[in-house]
Amino acid sequence: MRRPDRSNYTPLDFLQWDDAGTLAISPKFQRRGVWTRPAQSFLIDTLLLGLPVPPIYLRVTQDEERQIMIREVVDGQQRISAILDYIRDKYSLTKNIESPYVGKTFSELDKEARDRILHYSLICEVFYGVEDRDILRIFARLNMHSVKLNAQELRNGKFFGQFKRCAYDLSFEHLEFWRNAKIFSEQSIARMQEVELTSELLILAIAGLQDKKKSIDSFYDKFDEDFPDRRVLEDRFRSTIDAINESIGDKLKLTEFRRVPLFYSLYAAIYHRLYGVPRVDLPTPASKRMTRLDLDALYSAVTELSSILEAAKDEDGTPPAGYDNFIRACLRQTDNLRPRQIRMETIYRRAFK
Repeated sequence: MRRPDRSNYTPLDFLQWDDAGTLAISPKFQRRGVWTRPAQSFLIDTLLLGLPVPPIYLRVTQDEERQIMIREVVDGQQRISAILDYIRDKYSLTKNIESPYVGKTFSELDKEARDRILHYSLICEVFYGVEDRDILRIFARLNMHSVKLNAQELRNGKFFGQFKRCAYDLSFEHLEFWRNAKIFSEQSIARMQEVELTSELLILAIAGLQDKKKSIDSFYDKFDEDFPDRRVLEDRFRSTIDAINESIGDKLKLTEFRRVPLFYSLYAAIYHRLYGVPRVDLPTPASKRMTRLDLDALYSAVTELSSILEAAKDEDGTPPAGYDNFIRACLRQTDNLRPRQIRMETIYRRAFK
């Protein structure tokens, strides 16, 4: 089978083909359009910024009755539909993007912005003279080795707004922290696991400790268009990570608290000391700063508790009495609410008693 030709077409080309009746956006092997307005707005913002989008796959066929060439969108239906609908003023840009064009239809943009959209260069892979069965076989092979998307990767394709951007910006800003502390491997970072943890830590500050990860999507949805406390929470996130660095620093990677579930509890204890975690009944000065004594005490607590866990995992080790609940909370059902509570309370009381 002949390889596809690579070409570059603009939205203006697609618009002209569609007006002429020579563009088939929904051929029989395409999925129905499922994109939401925020997803469509995010794509238009991508064009306005001149950022890349994935290739569009086209098939050129002959309409024997009309004696014209038809371009079928084999892959990229939602993208092309979103672009053409926007150019035709069928929707305005939603608030999930950070752009001066929020709330504007295409006709309300300035000429320069309209031209950036109309003349954006879309990479297209074009098939000629290829049968339906071959098209289906091509895409079956393309997807054969695809890795099933995890929960965070699915969120990445579903949400485009303020909460997502906040979580992604903070996680990227602290990329070297995740790496240096050995909290995430490069593979985990590639699968967006650091973004998921950052999301959970933001939710912790908003609504307190959560049971597992089942509430994450609801916060992405609730704060998609408007996230009024974003700047405050970003500053608090940075201050909490700074406190961890100042107290434990490079030693964190040598402790059990580099494990994601335990790091969550460590972060929670420090955040509570600084600002107070909602629905946590532990005395806290909520002073927004850690004293040198606080930082030293935290370091001692982390190293001691880490040693206790190492002893518990060692067949020949004997952990000290009084830490059975803490040990169980660290080794079993680590994302459940009760283990999270036990771990946070133990860290907090040991460090700030």
